Order: sequence, then structure tokens, then C-alpha cells
Amino acid sequence: MRKILFIIFISAFVCISANAQQIDFYNLEEEQIYNPSRKYNTWSVTAGIGPVVYYTDVVDYTVFPSQNWKFGPSILVGKQLGRPWSVDAQFLMADMYGEKNSRFFEGDFYDLTLNLNVSINQLVLFGPIRDRLNIYGKIGLGVNYFRARQRNIETGEWITVGDVHGGTPGYPRPYGWSDDDFLAIGYEKDNPEEKTDRGSEMVVPIGLGIDYRINKSFDVGFELMLRNLSQDNLDVNLTGADNDSYMSNSVTVTYKIGKKDKRHALWTYKDFNMGWQRNRRVDPNAQKLDSLRQRLEEIAANDSSVTDTTFIYREQIEYRKTLAASVFFDFDKADIKTDAHKVIAVVARFMKEHPEEDILVQGYCDERGQMITISDLVRDDAMLWWMSW
Repeated sequence: MRKILFIIFISAFVCISANAQQIDFYNLEEEQIYNPSRKYNTWSVTAGIGPVVYYTDVVDYTVFPSQNWKFGPSILVGKQLGRPWSVDAQFLMADMYGEKNSRFFEGDFYDLTLNLNVSINQLVLFGPIRDRLNIYGKIGLGVNYFRARQRNIETGEWITVGDVHGGTPGYPRPYGWSDDDFLAIGYEKDNPEEKTDRGSEMVVPIGLGIDYRINKSFDVGFELMLRNLSQDNLDVNLTGADNDSYMSNSVTVTYKIGKKDKRHALWTYKDFNMGWQRNRRVDPNAQKLDSLRQRLEEIAANDSSVTDTTFIYREQIEYRKTLAASVFFDFDKADIKTDAHKVIAVVARFMKEHPEEDILVQGYCDERGQMITISDLVRDDAMLWWMSW
């Protein structure tokens, strides 16, 4: 069973890698880009149903049963923690059945688990696949509460400890049980018809799931979980070599709680621009560039329109016959900032007074911004016009 889960993990990774080239980060809408300061929907409720397959000592199959399939419903409440991570509380219940040789066990259980989820595509691709698919892994911890008892397949009679352990010399007997006790947990040992307190064991679920986003409110998906128990009592066999486990498979429907016009945080993409800004704060070269930018802005601010230093500054231009100036834009904008008009005025004056000079214009952008291409500079007595598309 663990090999099957490993194969599923590998298949999910290959599927994500195959779609990696199909993500267009340059044409994302504003609501698709995750910003911690923005409000997102983060709570959800999921309902599911599907077959539950038992891996105990009293079963006659290796992977899937050939008959007597059991189905169980589940419900969980989830809370998203940023983009990749979330937690959920899950409830699952189902009937149980398994047979081997001349006996079978039957019963029912419910378990309560607290799980940690990680979106694999959010870590690998930094967002959902094609804005529709999310593949996640899950691991958790909880408690299974169960009732089970064994019967003879041919006669339907209840089976005692002696029926199973007495006929095989050297076969270990369960500690604390007598040969006359019926193999039953959650029922009276001397009367399997009477219910008593359920048995309980720790359960560790681990598995994979996939969600498909229908709209901002609903997702559909499929979840496969292998739930490993801490003991070997689920089928009341009591002395097996391995601890019991069971696999739950669920087709799910998720309702994302919150405002209808907001996205759920899971269905957003990493903001590379914000990451670039954080890295820039500690980059010494970027700090030097910011210092130079500040100095250029101070020089531009000392223009004749506001001070009496025009003659000195003009002399520097006339003798050097060179000028360097920088104009900055907001992200994904072509509008010139108010404080940059003075810089443009200085450049315009220089161009008007030195028509023989050649002008080199260069533009830069970050990894997501739209590139601004300047095709022409139009001289005018009033101002400098920038033509862009």
C-alpha cells in the first residue's frame, strides 16, 4: 500500500512539472497575486464520500476487495495559512468487514483527525495549475473509535479466543483474555450482542488530494488517505504481525466560506515583485543605486524654477555637454510621477539649448512589469513629451 502512495506522489510531481511551462506570470490579474496585506477568504467546509478499504489480518485480498465494499462519508473544516499551507479538522465514519478462511469480522468506526496540508504546486510552481488545479499532500494525527466482532462464515456463530488460538500449539494468546471470551471489542466479551464502550487507537493519516476550482465559492476534488493505526485490534485478531490500517477514498465538494467577490488564498500566485523588493533592501548595489537616485532628485530640485542656482547648473551643462537623469514609474504604470517633472524639465532645457547633442534613452523593468518603449522625444517650448506604447 505504501508503494501505491509513493507512485501516486511521483505521478503528481510529473503532472505538475509537465504543466510548469503553461503558467503565464506576466498576465495575471491583480486578485490572482497574493499580497499578505490584502484580505482573502481562508475558511472552507468540505464534504466527501467514497470506499474505505481495510488492511488487517482478517482479509482475503492484498490491495482491493473483490466484494463487500464499504463506503463512508467524511466532513472537514479547513483554514488556509497563506498560500501553500493549511490545517483542517476531519471526521470520517464507515462500516467494516473482512474475511479469511472460515471467519469474518464486522463492525464500524469513526475517527477524528487534525491534519496539516501542503499544496505541492504552490511550492513547485508558486500557484495553482492553469488557475484550476491544486494538488496537495496531507499528514495528521487523531483517534479512531471502533466496534468489531468475529463470526464463523458457515454457521454465523460468534468466535471465541479458544476457537482461534486454542487449536494451534504455540500460537500466542492475547494478554488478559481467556479462551471463553468472545472476540469482540465495543461489545461485552461474554455477550457480543450487547454494546459497551468503543475501543480506541491512535491513527496517523497520510495521503494526497486534488482539487478543481469551479468558481470562487466551490471546488470539487478527490482525496486518497492511508490511515495507520497504532495497534492491531481493528479486526479483533489481537496478535497480528503488523498494525492495522485502512484507506479512505473520497470524492469531495468544498465550499469556500467568505465574501463572494474575494478569492480564496489557496488559489493565488506568489508575488515575485514583493520578493524582489525584500531582497533589494539588503542588496548593497541596490542601496548604492537608491543613493544615486536620491542625489539626482536633489540636483533636479535645485532647478531655477524654485531656486537661484540656475546659472551655476547651466554652466556645468555647457562645459560638460553631458547630462544623466533618471525617471521612475510605479509598477505596471506609464504615468510619470509628479516629482519627476522637474527632472524632465531639466532634460528638455538641455536638449533645446544643445540641439547638436545625441540623446540615449534606456528603459528598465522588473521581472513582471510591462516594458515601456520610448520611440521618440518631441522637443517643445513648454515641456518634453514621451511617446510610449
